[in-house]
Amino acid sequence: MNVVELRNVVKYYQLGKLKVSALKGIDLEVQQGEFLILKGQSGSGKSTTLNIIGGMDLPDSGEVTLAGSNINDFNDYQLSNMRRKHIGFIFQSFNLIPVLNALENVEYPLRLQGRKDYREKARDSLEKVGLKEFMKHRPNELSGGQIQRVAIARGIVTQPDIILADEPTANLDSKTSRQIMELMLELNREQNLTFIVVTHHDYVMSKASRVVELQDGEIYKSAA
Repeated sequence: MNVVELRNVVKYYQLGKLKVSALKGIDLEVQQGEFLILKGQSGSGKSTTLNIIGGMDLPDSGEVTLAGSNINDFNDYQLSNMRRKHIGFIFQSFNLIPVLNALENVEYPLRLQGRKDYREKARDSLEKVGLKEFMKHRPNELSGGQIQRVAIARGIVTQPDIILADEPTANLDSKTSRQIMELMLELNREQNLTFIVVTHHDYVMSKASRVVELQDGEIYKSAA
């Protein structure tokens, strides 16, 4: 079953008087349980593709279907609701709330959903990423790798259909980067979570279901 479908997606950005073509008719399908890598040089369109899949941006033309819903005509409220229910995000800058501890950061998206089991689910999620002993620590009391594990726990806690990760190891050393990538691959295998990851990490590309390479706003190559 496809959880993502992009059909002839075109996206422009206006830079002053200049109209820049970011995506030039992208066609992409992502199946449930895939671990998909988006790679390409800066300006190739990979982050724009990720933003459109995450409903943070809409195409100028073409169709986007996420978790069975065509989102082209969604308003801001519908897009926000779709993201809360179906998308988990993992950012390279972590984006944790500094005044909250690890447990509270992971609880936050569940509280936004109005879930009553937020504490139990957040604990389970942190245990899955190996942070059982660090739930009460704030971000400034954790290492870079531990902070990214909290971000992953937050990304998976709502049991989303799709997890989007934009250069999730860019700010980590090589050893920690590999550990984080192994954790994501393990979650993909054991829980059938769908990951779409922007990265150039050689190790994870060798383990991914598929690598899609973009060049100048077009899909240049797609290989399993």
